[in-house]
Amino acid sequence: MTKLSYSILAVVLAACVSTPAYQPAPVKLAPSYSVVASRTATLAASGPSAKFTTNTPVAPFWHDFGDTTLEQLVAEALRANTDVHIAEARLTSSRASHRLAAFDLLPTITASGSALRQQQSVAQIPGLTSQLPHRDLYDVGFDATWELDLFGRARKTVSAQGAFESSAEHALEDVQVSLAAEVARSYFELRGAQRQLAVAKRNADVQSRTVSLTQDRLSAGRGTAFDVERARSVLQLTLASVPLIETQIASTRNHIMVLLGRTPAAAPSALLTDGDLPKLPDTVDVGSPQELVRHRPDVLSAERQLAGYSLSVGAAHADLLPKFSLGASLGYASTRFDALTGTGNSRLLVGPVVSFPFLDIGRVRERVDIAQAKQSEGRAQYTATVLQAVEETESALVSYDRAHARLAILTEAVNASMKASALAQQRFDAGLTDFLQVLDAQRTLLDAENQLAQAHTAAATALVAVYKAVGGTWPIH
Repeated sequence: MTKLSYSILAVVLAACVSTPAYQPAPVKLAPSYSVVASRTATLAASGPSAKFTTNTPVAPFWHDFGDTTLEQLVAEALRANTDVHIAEARLTSSRASHRLAAFDLLPTITASGSALRQQQSVAQIPGLTSQLPHRDLYDVGFDATWELDLFGRARKTVSAQGAFESSAEHALEDVQVSLAAEVARSYFELRGAQRQLAVAKRNADVQSRTVSLTQDRLSAGRGTAFDVERARSVLQLTLASVPLIETQIASTRNHIMVLLGRTPAAAPSALLTDGDLPKLPDTVDVGSPQELVRHRPDVLSAERQLAGYSLSVGAAHADLLPKFSLGASLGYASTRFDALTGTGNSRLLVGPVVSFPFLDIGRVRERVDIAQAKQSEGRAQYTATVLQAVEETESALVSYDRAHARLAILTEAVNASMKASALAQQRFDAGLTDFLQVLDAQRTLLDAENQLAQAHTAAATALVAVYKAVGGTWPIH
């Protein structure tokens, strides 16, 4: 068969097992998020809406809050968190697998050496009446093989491992995104609980003075025992909330320490003192669903995983074709070690090697089926990841929008409650109303201030969820 015939045969065989070029699974996406595209009358009527833009986020989100403590916590978590270390180890392993696959593109060269002593028995040689003496055999040399990779098996395997490496890189970024968001969420919950504790203690001081006032009025004959006991009851209920809030503070602080790779006893001083909740930005850049699939790390990781599986299908198909290799062997062999490199003891073998899995074709086809199944799995996983990312982002935007509205409403409620409490005290001092109205106004004020602290915390954590959902600018370095 001529060289031209071999070339034609190779092209025909390659065409028989060729696989289509990789294309990511298409997912139909809206041009913008629903809460950004339109505002329903119901939403508009229930409070002021947050402002979103379709601009792409351009900085790690924790810088937007202007809180140096938060920035320090996130930076330390990204260095010391155990989940980050696990993801880094997986990336290191993936990079090593990529480099290992690349060696298949190069010749394989091995060195060997042996020293044997053999003696043939009388039974091995017919007619031999006595046993032959011992014979030594020394051999040393080099062997080399190089697969020509005519059908791209090795190249596709290397490309697949490169895609898996890229997937591991994005998986690390996803861990960093989730970790930064979890640190920020926990930090804001801590600050919110500290504010609730401050509100409870401040109200307890006011209520304690009220109890003293009612006792003085009772002693002066101008009050009643009922007023005293009601005032004392309100005070005790406020004091009863303090242990629960203190428990929440300790628990949240301990969680932050775990995120930082520390023990709870190693909490920094900044977390042991009270701090303010962040001022929320006037507008939030959220981009578009199309940008989401280009920036969000878990989506990018799923896409690269799918690419790796698709390339692995091509490599598995290539195993159905013959493998063409060049082989060479160079060395020396002799019965005497001191004459090993002497004249006439050298050996040299050079030539092509062709292998074809004719009798093993069933096993190879099963490997192709496995690769195709993984490709189908990767395609479904990618689609699911995109849909989940869009759903998570849409829900996070609505949550923050409504939390923003609730915060504005409760701010007005607290202002009104403070005025009402002051007026109730003035009317009581003037003898125009009974003491129950004072106590009722104080309870309403306490409840409103607690709800405001909770609403501020909820809005801040909802904003963190928005930043986490849209991805921001990653990777983090």
